[in-house]
Amino acid sequence: MGLLIDRERPLTFSFDGKDYQGFAGDSIASALLANQRWLFSRSFKYHRPRGPLSMAGEDANTLVQLPGAPNTLADTQPLAAGQNVSAQNVNGSLEHDRNAWLGKASRFMPVGFYYRSFYKPKGAWKLWEPIIRKQAGLGVLDQSVRPAYHDKAFVFTDIAIVGGGPAGLQAALSAAEGGAQVLLIEQQPYLGGALAWARFALEQEPFDQLHQQLVKDVSAHPGIQVMTSATCNGWFTDNFLPVIQGQRMHKVRAQQVIVAAGAYDQPVVFHNNDLPGIVLTSAAQRLMRLYAVKPGERAVVLTGNDHGYLAALELLEQGVALAALVDLRSAPHDPELLQQLQARQVPCHLHSTVYAASAGKDQGRIAGVEVRGISGRGAVNDSAAHYACDLLCMSSGYMPAYQLLCQAGAQLSYDDERAAFRLQQLPSNLHIAGSVNGFNQLDNVLADARRAANTALSALGRPAHAEHSLTDEPGCNADWPLFAHPKGKEFVDLDEDLQIADIINATRHGYRDIQLVKRFSTVGMGPSQGRHSALPTARLVAAATKRSVSETGVTTARPPFVAETLAHLAGRSFDPYRQTPLHDRHAAAGAQWMPAGNWQRPAFYGPAGSRHESMQAEALQVRNAVGLIDVSTLGGLDIRGPDAAEFLNRFYTFAFVKQPVGRSRYALLTNEQGVVIDDGVCARFADEHFYVSATTSGVEQVYRQ
Repeated sequence: MGLLIDRERPLTFSFDGKDYQGFAGDSIASALLANQRWLFSRSFKYHRPRGPLSMAGEDANTLVQLPGAPNTLADTQPLAAGQNVSAQNVNGSLEHDRNAWLGKASRFMPVGFYYRSFYKPKGAWKLWEPIIRKQAGLGVLDQSVRPAYHDKAFVFTDIAIVGGGPAGLQAALSAAEGGAQVLLIEQQPYLGGALAWARFALEQEPFDQLHQQLVKDVSAHPGIQVMTSATCNGWFTDNFLPVIQGQRMHKVRAQQVIVAAGAYDQPVVFHNNDLPGIVLTSAAQRLMRLYAVKPGERAVVLTGNDHGYLAALELLEQGVALAALVDLRSAPHDPELLQQLQARQVPCHLHSTVYAASAGKDQGRIAGVEVRGISGRGAVNDSAAHYACDLLCMSSGYMPAYQLLCQAGAQLSYDDERAAFRLQQLPSNLHIAGSVNGFNQLDNVLADARRAANTALSALGRPAHAEHSLTDEPGCNADWPLFAHPKGKEFVDLDEDLQIADIINATRHGYRDIQLVKRFSTVGMGPSQGRHSALPTARLVAAATKRSVSETGVTTARPPFVAETLAHLAGRSFDPYRQTPLHDRHAAAGAQWMPAGNWQRPAFYGPAGSRHESMQAEALQVRNAVGLIDVSTLGGLDIRGPDAAEFLNRFYTFAFVKQPVGRSRYALLTNEQGVVIDDGVCARFADEHFYVSATTSGVEQVYRQ
């Protein structure tokens, strides 16, 4: 336990004026939770108390203010000595927010109310605008802060692998052993993904050993370059990947890309599902294994898959009392897991759900849950069981990390039998492996990674390895983990404070398309970008419009994948330059250089301060005698094929079909408005072979067009 922390290096920091202590390797969030500080922020709309949900930077609940850095995710920001952290979106104090009364007025603020409320009478928006912007839920920008140095770098590789979990590690090894140069990109500061923090079986030791071996082999392989704490922030044409690491943006070009980005743990939607102390099952496991933080004293586990049972056993072994396990299904796939919990006298409720949670007085943290049996889709029985707890771990299933893939043109399709999305129609140079491809059993994850590596190697013309067959595995997703409550407050999107009724009411306003529902309700438009709201929203819209989830789809994923600073975009660029074969002769003649596209070209010859005189002397020499010019910087386009002449006819302004072989012709290029943008000379070497020159600075743009 405590994979990331160094207990020999304690660090002192402050949060909202109070001093706390953590360790090197902690995040701000893990250090606060270790000190039993669960209240981190207030929600965007109703100012409800919020605490961490994912512990992986996947939700807005942990947004805090640092000096000079607003909107910092506390669960991914490393702890530093002397750090001064404060809450944001607070009116008054974090514990006593004066705007908390807004939650009681929610009936007067239905979805989209601001579209219909603030434009009358004419000119009213000018009055309301500053008030609304002040309530935007974000931090304060210190305009006096000068950003640190940022820059850019170029990286070229055979295969780029996004994700350093078990699938990414195995794919990297298989590809590198096939002779490819591999770049492995991992968002977290450690390799292994779920192998570093999740429990995979009753006997965990073999999986811990596998984790250590995979990391060791990848780190030692000379054909693999590893980037940790690095985020692939988008996918663009021809496998261009902007990768942000620290204060540098790497512009990565890869011949083949394998995305092994995993899947997002999904919440269950019920009354008060946003209270501090309600976390995803994966978050509780991260706290224990990565940071050695005991997440609670008495827990309830709510699950839609067998992984919840394994997490429950992990909690018990770490000293957390288990009040109950609640399974949305009628039975686990592995009955031994149920027997293990029953042998430990843990109450287990099958085909049941947490219907409501209640808050205590301590930081608004969860104090108890109400458990009811499931009687139908989204419906529950009248009888209920109540359990006191200070921790609720939930997981209704998984959603593939689809953002980069959909940016590349992939399509999400919904498998009704497995109640999960699958990704299809990928570009030929882009591949997926592991959980993002719908595989959750570790043997299948590793086998799928080898398959993806073999596909990429074959595309590079390299020999592939033998593949292992994939086996059938049970589904991991509950088909309907949404339970409406008479009192509401069942949050579908915690970033935007959107409840079940808000999504349904958006469809009643006539917004049947999921993209329009997003724009009207703002679902998925917060910092988490739909990581936990896309799937429940799709289910609700599908049911309200009497369509299938596959027909409904999810909202469009656009770059960037995570927020990026202006400093990264504006950071110093690397400017490559080229030299002609006569460069040394020019230098020996006293050339003073000027840029011409990517080339270094002489501007004049002579001392740097004699620009005007030297140019005048050169002009007179050429006019009265003779001059020599180095035109090797000009661009050249080699055009071949049966339609080469017709192609040039359509591209340049002059006619080339009847141009004789062995003759040259002036070539003028204009844009759609007739403005000259480039020119050159076109020489015809054969009936189907032309060579066209272009200007030094314009050839790149001519080639692109």
